[in-house]
Amino acid sequence: MSQRQLTILYGSQSGTAQDLAEQIWRDSKLYHLGGSVSAMDDYDISRLIEERFVVFVCSTYGQGEEPDNMKRFWKFLLRKCLPTDSLRGMHFGVLGLGDSRYPKFNYVAKRLHKRLQQLGAGALLPAGLCDEQHDLGYGAVFMPWISDFWKKLMEVIPIPVGLRKLNESPREYRWNVEKTTEPLVVEERFDMYARTKVDNVFVSEVEDNRRTTTEDHFQDVRLITFPKRNGIWKPGDVVYVRPHNSPEDVSRLFELFLDHNLDWHKETVVLLKEIDSEMPVPAVLNRPLSFEILAQQYWDLSAIPRARAFAVLARTCTDELEREKLKELSSYEGQEELYAYANRPRRTILELLQDFPHACSALSLAALFELFQPIKPRAFSIASSAASGKLQILVAVIEYKTKLKQPRRGLCSNWLKRLQPGDSLRMWTRKGTFVLPTVTTVPIVMVGPGTGLAPFRAVLQERELLLEPRKNGPLVLFFGCRNAKADFHCEEDLRRMEGSGILTLFCAFSRDQEDKIYVQHILRTQTDLLRKLLLEQNGLFLVSGSSKNMPEAVREALGEAIGSSLYVEEMMKNDRYQEETWA
Repeated sequence: MSQRQLTILYGSQSGTAQDLAEQIWRDSKLYHLGGSVSAMDDYDISRLIEERFVVFVCSTYGQGEEPDNMKRFWKFLLRKCLPTDSLRGMHFGVLGLGDSRYPKFNYVAKRLHKRLQQLGAGALLPAGLCDEQHDLGYGAVFMPWISDFWKKLMEVIPIPVGLRKLNESPREYRWNVEKTTEPLVVEERFDMYARTKVDNVFVSEVEDNRRTTTEDHFQDVRLITFPKRNGIWKPGDVVYVRPHNSPEDVSRLFELFLDHNLDWHKETVVLLKEIDSEMPVPAVLNRPLSFEILAQQYWDLSAIPRARAFAVLARTCTDELEREKLKELSSYEGQEELYAYANRPRRTILELLQDFPHACSALSLAALFELFQPIKPRAFSIASSAASGKLQILVAVIEYKTKLKQPRRGLCSNWLKRLQPGDSLRMWTRKGTFVLPTVTTVPIVMVGPGTGLAPFRAVLQERELLLEPRKNGPLVLFFGCRNAKADFHCEEDLRRMEGSGILTLFCAFSRDQEDKIYVQHILRTQTDLLRKLLLEQNGLFLVSGSSKNMPEAVREALGEAIGSSLYVEEMMKNDRYQEETWA
């Protein structure tokens, strides 16, 4: 094995860690390094003992969970039989992606860094802990961390005499992309991911897509129902779906191509070819594909552009002013300006192309696969018990305004809104972030305002369908919404369960009186009940919903209600207090 090899391994749940790992691979070519990039579970772990230099990029989700594509790798590393000097020849760096809203922030990266050292490997620098909540996103930590990593690595393996660091990577594009006349067979409802192997995957069709809020309410929330088919899940689990771009965004893309005299149309068929064995063409792209399919199902046309997109556009831009601006926005020094231009107003990649017409006109086929991020699957808490024979999700349709002219619309929620009864889609289930007790006598207190109700409805429905309420522990739900008449999701179900004794229900309707009342206010009024269930009976406390202000307010309110914020902290450490929140 060459001494100037850098192996890059990632554990990625949504695709972001993979994106950063591939960026590190590209940058490694600036330093004349060889080496591959792959998911940890796709890597032959028997080779790890021979590696000299490795970068690990891994995300953490939920209650400190490792991504699905690093579980086998991580399980192997935890073997007690591994000698403490197994990896004594390795130098490594760990880059973590996490969310500081969760108690176990970057837990996977921290544990991986510690375990590698326990096995004798040497850290080139402390673990980089990226925070999704930072104003500048992951780039705030990633960019300085990777810069320091290259400095440290070059001290150990300097660039060979006679060579120098390159200004542009010779591997700027991952693959060659060519137009092809190969025949393209596309079914009416072609799914480019249909041959991709995923655990627990199944195909179902929309049975019902019902709005749960009144027509005059500011937000459209949907309860979408699918037949169970061969889906497998338990209460607290999530279901993943991969959305398609809106017809409007697809049309806008082809209008951009036309406006800039780019000879690419819906009927254009391309074939991707490997440039380097270190970066093979993924199976989903390893066949002729039309631009129409790519625009509908693969390229995320509503994504906020990252620094990488600006660097790709700058590479071939012929206009000096545009090129310099693009370079600035792609640099570490320009991250605050990038945030102000892209992240704060939620500007999309299509709007970026409109703002830089000269750069758009100079695009190549290969650049498109660097510029556009692939559409990532989205996870939703399952709002029904498998015993019901139905898989249901509760979806808030995202639409809001920024300083930009067009409203911002969530890709997945608006795609789900458009689905009609009979439309089929591919979905797969995964263990959720909540760890529910196996003993049903344990009391469970649930706080689920808005669509945070979803996982708790599954818990309640399971109890209603399968178990005798009087033989099990109490279930208490604190639900919150704006108006009892406008957005009381699943009211009929909750009232029925309340009436049958399965559920003790407390509701906070924030706008139904002059003073706003939220779930945290109702919590403070239930001191005796909460002390009984949590202190005396060692119950579980679960919180689900928006991550903005609610989780912190609930934590404070619970501490006041039971008379001890320290006890709440202990509950969090012991997983008796769990949160599942989202932006």
